[in-house]
Amino acid sequence: MEGKETEGMLKMTTDKRQQKRSRSDREEERDRLSELPDCVVLHIMEFMDTKYAVQTCVLSKRWKDLWKRLTYLGFNTTLFNNVVKFNKFVSRVLSGRDGSVSLLNLEFTRRGMAEPKLFNRLMKYAVLHNVQQFTVSLNLSFRQSFEFRPYIFSCESLTFLKLSFNSFDTSIVALPGSLNMPALKSLQLEAVSFTARDNDYAEPFSTCNVLNTLILDGCSLHKDAKFLSISNSSLSSLTISGSFEGGAYKIVLSTPNLSSLTVTGHNNHTISSACNLSFLEEVTIDTLGYTLFPNTDLLIISWLQVLTNVKILRLYSGTLLTILRVSYYAFSSLHLLFFS
Repeated sequence: MEGKETEGMLKMTTDKRQQKRSRSDREEERDRLSELPDCVVLHIMEFMDTKYAVQTCVLSKRWKDLWKRLTYLGFNTTLFNNVVKFNKFVSRVLSGRDGSVSLLNLEFTRRGMAEPKLFNRLMKYAVLHNVQQFTVSLNLSFRQSFEFRPYIFSCESLTFLKLSFNSFDTSIVALPGSLNMPALKSLQLEAVSFTARDNDYAEPFSTCNVLNTLILDGCSLHKDAKFLSISNSSLSSLTISGSFEGGAYKIVLSTPNLSSLTVTGHNNHTISSACNLSFLEEVTIDTLGYTLFPNTDLLIISWLQVLTNVKILRLYSGTLLTILRVSYYAFSSLHLLFFS
């Protein structure tokens, strides 16, 4: 009997110790979480969509207003049940955020019919708070017009800009004739149109003095512009991706330090150069010659004539087939000329 009593007492003592240890561990974990400095919690929040970052305010009284000091804001309609809730949330965040804190990075993804009023407010807010990186994806497919106010194109703090518009009419969003973004290093534009200034051609990039990377996807010329001049002495990487919606037009390169050029998509642009492109290291051409456009096959040959200084040339299968087709026709014509 004494052995059993002793065993029972030992078991009770062990259970109490385990309970104390478990309680102590929980308290320690809780203390560790609450003792995290604000800068660490804010850093963790920077990896979340803003919707979830704001929701953390219910976890601790000390965190109630912490989200107001976020330097990254990410808004995505896919995380909301309807557009009305999304619009209200974005408006409340912009109104409630601490305006004395600079905004380093802003991402805005809007599915469905985009509202110009909210988007223009977002751009203005970003410029006023010294945004450095700005990424936008908007669906404009079923809109006949969109009141786009170009606040962002006069942002002096911006280093990265990506504007992606899903639209059947690329003239809906027209860029100003000149982009005043002196700190911009990387620019990606999809389905926008370029406006001519005092002359008959568009030259929007010449004032971006430190621009390094430029990606144009399905862009077009606006109204009276006859050709696009890509003039920039600092540009080293250029990608031109064509589309049926963007149409075909003339592009003149004035990029003496260009080292990488990629031409893709339904690309039927006439590409020429105002300089010898002596620093061109790598060229990639991944486009097809479409019979819907006259003389498309010959365009690819003309591109190669402009790019004679390149050291590495990558031609994808569709491009090679186009070149072979042109060569075959040329050989057949010579054969008929000399042997008929």
